[in-house]
Amino acid sequence: MSFARAFSREVAHLRRDRWDLAMVTLFPAAAIMIVAAMLIAAVPRHLPVAIVDDDHSAFSRALVRAVAAAPAVTIAETPATLAEAEGMVRAGVVWAVLHIPRDAGAGLSRDTTPAIHILFNASFLTIGSSAANGIGSAVEAVVAERGLDVLHARGLPAIRIDPPRVQATVLFNPQTSFEWYLQALIHPAVLHLLTACVAVMAIGRELDGESLARWRAETGGGMAALAGKMAPYLILLAGWGAVWLIWVAGVRGWTMNGSILLTLLAQALLFAGTASISAMLVTVTGKASVAFSASALYAGSALAYSGGTLPLTGGSGFARGWSQVLPFTHYLQLQMDQFLGAPVRVALPTIAVLSAYLLVPAAVTALALRRRERG
Repeated sequence: MSFARAFSREVAHLRRDRWDLAMVTLFPAAAIMIVAAMLIAAVPRHLPVAIVDDDHSAFSRALVRAVAAAPAVTIAETPATLAEAEGMVRAGVVWAVLHIPRDAGAGLSRDTTPAIHILFNASFLTIGSSAANGIGSAVEAVVAERGLDVLHARGLPAIRIDPPRVQATVLFNPQTSFEWYLQALIHPAVLHLLTACVAVMAIGRELDGESLARWRAETGGGMAALAGKMAPYLILLAGWGAVWLIWVAGVRGWTMNGSILLTLLAQALLFAGTASISAMLVTVTGKASVAFSASALYAGSALAYSGGTLPLTGGSGFARGWSQVLPFTHYLQLQMDQFLGAPVRVALPTIAVLSAYLLVPAAVTALALRRRERG
């Protein structure tokens, strides 16, 4: 049987070639462990910030104490001037700066109050805004408390008529954890890119010299042999995808409210479709170098254009179009839907799309291989 012969032949190659074996064993394991170790803290804590105190009052000292007690930040620097603090932000020494202007404390008892400024490094938007939010929460608490003290000092009742408030409720990921958010994006994207490179490596190896003729003679060629050739790699990579899901949902406890089995099926289809696309690229072009470049282009850009990191709504037509062309975009939508508990019927169109990414390029690859065998 062509599938079994091709499968056995590829397994024998992996036993001989330790570098190719490491590509689908050690490298994915290292990627999972490194990313997991980086994000296991989940929520940023003790981000270094600076405070410029031009007021030197009891109010400013209360602000400093409140910021020092905030778990998200730690006061790393207390520069004398705002210009010096801005230099620290540019140098990466601190992520945000709290500037307390002169007479800020005395202004609480006046009609006008000097603005308390929070500056943060938006070049690193996530970590900079996290530091700014940590400072802002501490400042707001102190200002509210001091405002009530001023009313008491004036002999006024501490009663305020508040306008209607808007309450924003976080439905999922209430901890705003980077572990859940980023691991759900990074690990499938890394395995997606790795699958593309492995497929080019495996097929490109057979296009070198007389290897293609030997491969056909030993396996029988055709679609079955092609599937058998890629099966060992896809089994190993899909296994690492399952390890990642077990780590996130089983060990770390980030609940998947939908179907884990459906997510694993979609992930296997993503990897199979990725291998099919990259195999098509290398057989059509006949050059592994070109196929590696093209695979890096579509698989390497997948995370950026998936809509998971940056919103595509309102983006250019090219960005939205390229996003819909990429298989990772469709997989990620299904995965996040299942994390949130979407019904299975919502995922069926995506399963069909991912299946098309597998079948259509595979058919083109088989035709291209047949022409090369005849040539």
